[in-house]
Amino acid sequence: MRRHFATTNPATAPAAIPTLMLAATLASACAAPDAAPPPMQSNGQVHAFELEADVFFLAEVDQISNDFTVTVTGPDGETLREVDGRTGGIETIVFETEAAGAHEIEIAANDGEVGEFTFSVLRSEPVATDPAARLDQLLSPWDGDDRPGAIAAVIEGGDVALVHTVGMANLSHGIPWHRGTISNIGSVTKQFTAMGMLLLEAEGRLSLDDDIRAHIPELTDFGETVTPRHFLNHTSGYREIYNLMRIGGFGGEDTFGREHAITVVQRQGELQNRPHTEWNYNNTGFILLSLAAERATDQSFADYMRESVFEPLEMHDTRVKMAQGELIPGSAQGYAAVASGGYRTTRDLPASAGAGGIYTTVDDLHRWLGNFADPQLGGPEAIEALATSAILESGDTTGYGLGLGVGELGGRTIYSHTGGDVAHRTYMGYLPELESGVILMSNNAGFNLGLGPQVARLFFADELEPEEEEAGEGEDEEEAGTMSDERKEGIAGDWALEVQGMTIPVEVVLEEGAVFVEVSGQDRVAAQTTSDSTIAIAAADLVLTFRFDDEDNATEGTGAQSGIAMTLRRSERAALGEDALTAYAGRYYCDELEVFMAIAVEEGGLALHQLGQSPQPLSHVGGDAFSAAVTHLNEIAFERASDGGVTGFRVSNGRTRGVWFERR
Repeated sequence: MRRHFATTNPATAPAAIPTLMLAATLASACAAPDAAPPPMQSNGQVHAFELEADVFFLAEVDQISNDFTVTVTGPDGETLREVDGRTGGIETIVFETEAAGAHEIEIAANDGEVGEFTFSVLRSEPVATDPAARLDQLLSPWDGDDRPGAIAAVIEGGDVALVHTVGMANLSHGIPWHRGTISNIGSVTKQFTAMGMLLLEAEGRLSLDDDIRAHIPELTDFGETVTPRHFLNHTSGYREIYNLMRIGGFGGEDTFGREHAITVVQRQGELQNRPHTEWNYNNTGFILLSLAAERATDQSFADYMRESVFEPLEMHDTRVKMAQGELIPGSAQGYAAVASGGYRTTRDLPASAGAGGIYTTVDDLHRWLGNFADPQLGGPEAIEALATSAILESGDTTGYGLGLGVGELGGRTIYSHTGGDVAHRTYMGYLPELESGVILMSNNAGFNLGLGPQVARLFFADELEPEEEEAGEGEDEEEAGTMSDERKEGIAGDWALEVQGMTIPVEVVLEEGAVFVEVSGQDRVAAQTTSDSTIAIAAADLVLTFRFDDEDNATEGTGAQSGIAMTLRRSERAALGEDALTAYAGRYYCDELEVFMAIAVEEGGLALHQLGQSPQPLSHVGGDAFSAAVTHLNEIAFERASDGGVTGFRVSNGRTRGVWFERR
């Protein structure tokens, strides 16, 4: 039952609602518990709740007019959540209390004007200790007949122990998720493609150590041997096709065929790195492998995978989607949130077969996981090959086998992979020593795949080592979050955050003792000091750690966001005058993508123009390096001739680096 709470004046909000009494209190506040609350008109509301420790709290703000930011603070004034994902419609607030005491939820209009909204408390209850009940809490933000949902399956000792569904598989036709719903598993596809290649190798039709040009001779000869094995473990040096196409102006849902993708690959001038010297997640190679399989078998990739991989395992509800827009009966439609409220349907990624595109069910995935324990398909040799981590020339282990992540969870080996198409999301993790695992699938682009390992720990806690405590032994909790005023001043200023080949300008601002962080092109957000050298933005799951000299001046640091490590360095962003800016202005052409971009001086800075795209203001990172707020233009590094004249620039965006645009 959805429980609503509404008030028309901050003063009437209850100052204290005991956790165990919340349901009754909320029900009495409304004429009917399931009726929508009356809208409020205000430029800000603060709701106070007296909560015990270890409470799960779920609420929603429906932004009827205006854009509101929702901020949750704990008893000590620390910000637990800050939500501002949409300009209208529903913002979901979910948090768990650590300490007992007064918790406040502030709802403030971003423009300071009076706006209309409703505030509904959906759940406030102790954090469940029963795994099934706890799973229900974790999935509850995606539950309801007004939103795309998800399915979770728990495999224990080889059997399906639990299946839990929430939300809708199709909003247009009112079809909820159920056990048999078919969904796109995105990059979880890669391990299936790898099995298909291993079967071809066992039949003598190809070798994983062949030069790929023996099977696709029209590919460019880079002077280095690139093999199917390099593609399968992401060490080929090829550019990542979807990142590359975004630079050229293609969106994730724009249509291009596999043939076009291969044509673009052929125009790559050089490898980004020598094969087997660097791990760089890459869809390009898997798309090429689907073509290599077709040429080795004289079958379509979909037919080959059905006959050789799916049918032998009785995966009768599994298929490869070969063309964008292909009808998959019984499948979940993908949805993405609309900023103004509600959802829109999405198309799948184009040309993804091999890298993605498999549609399947949790029961068919259970059959696939069963083959790890009892390898009827491929035999033990194939399973060992899939689950053996690649080792680079440097001797570093990548933690990735053939289309499959190989890691550790609670002292146990885990094979895992996540999948993300435009809107579909999947996590599949398997603990071979326990013959157990977790499957999560969703058709909601906002679904949190970080729940995968959390659910595994939830159900297999007795078999896993506990997570290490973040605080050091004996650390004084009262002082753990303190940072001196001197150190706050020492972290203020311009920084460059480097992650996966991208350089992102970041400014740390100090105002009246409070710390704020402003990432290029985004709104300034409040940060919390979590130690004498770290700050955190809870809503973004971002932690920045600073290293100080002897005088409390921060000189460098690191960052971490959702498990991704980043480097933090001081940035010298000098203000550029008109003459300096004009030196960059002009038209630039990329042979590889066959597209033009123009750089213009606008409003005292640089802006990038591209056909069919909105102009993108560029932020100065330092030297000849700039950055745009959009992900596909994270770094634009200009190059100069010996006489100092600008000759062109290179664009990098993580998986794709150094795409050359020459000045015309």
